[in-house]
Amino acid sequence: MTLITYVTRIHFADRILEDALAEELARCRSSRPLIVAETDPVSEAVLDRLFDALPVAAEPVRFVPAASRLTGADLSAARRTLTETGCDALIGFGGARPLDLARLLGAALGTPVIAVPTRTESIGLGSLGVPFTGTSQAGSVPNAILCDATLTLAADAPTTAAAGMVALVQCLEAYLGTAWHPPADGIALEGLRRAARYLEPAVAEPGDLVARRELLAAALNAGLAAQKGLGGIEAGARALEAEAAPDLRHGTCHAALLPEVLAFNAPAITDRFAAIAGAMGLPAGSDPVAALVDLARRVELPARLANLGIEPAMLAPAAAGAAEDVANRTNPRHATAQDYHMMMLAAL
Repeated sequence: MTLITYVTRIHFADRILEDALAEELARCRSSRPLIVAETDPVSEAVLDRLFDALPVAAEPVRFVPAASRLTGADLSAARRTLTETGCDALIGFGGARPLDLARLLGAALGTPVIAVPTRTESIGLGSLGVPFTGTSQAGSVPNAILCDATLTLAADAPTTAAAGMVALVQCLEAYLGTAWHPPADGIALEGLRRAARYLEPAVAEPGDLVARRELLAAALNAGLAAQKGLGGIEAGARALEAEAAPDLRHGTCHAALLPEVLAFNAPAITDRFAAIAGAMGLPAGSDPVAALVDLARRVELPARLANLGIEPAMLAPAAAGAAEDVANRTNPRHATAQDYHMMMLAAL
């Protein structure tokens, strides 16, 4: 059994791209999909597989986002390409940016969307929205998601570490979020278990398909659980990325922010530390925050924001952005721009 249906149709199996893409395009009644894919090495390494998996009669068109961050210009250009070429479906292929762009465009035009992740980061499912020109806008839920761990094997160690940390943090913050949703909590803890166990092996050995598969499963758990809401680590990271250099990889700020945000949230979340430690396989009484910080160090994620080129002048505007981010709404403690500024300064 490779198909489950929660909020949408989700295929999960090795090489499911070749087995399910044509089927899902047929369900969408699509013969001319717009493929939204970046030109980064990870996506390019497996892009031929996507084109080879298309039906013989398909007439695909490719759209390459121009900006390193999701922008209104990209959305407008993709929309223009879709309408001018007569494309009847969207395939988001790659990391978070092309998947989110496809979802946003699908929501705007009512066009079917198929998501094909090639990284082990959280697989966005639409209800929370994505950072977009200073705000958060909800995208559509994909009609189908094709989770194929073999597509992630081209990702190098830094990419895998950053993407895996996104999945881990989003599982963690979904569990700690203010909304009450026991099924989402269970999904989040299971994703946290997988991410904590398999992030390091996936980074250490790029060809470890078992580790990649488990980390992709954690990313799917993160996408499902995040419907409950996220928190201050995600809000702060997205805001810092918007202020920093355009090549700053999503996930690299998370490790530096993690201890400071969790320390700020501690009065509201320490009663949940035992469950987190249990999910991570830690001995009773262990400090899960210290274990998470140590894990980030072992996969060589930067421990300080300054190591990423973040400068003090960036912190005030980033803090204001974090306070307005949709993820801040479900942070365990109310956090103001001043609070975020203090946390970011401590993480600098």
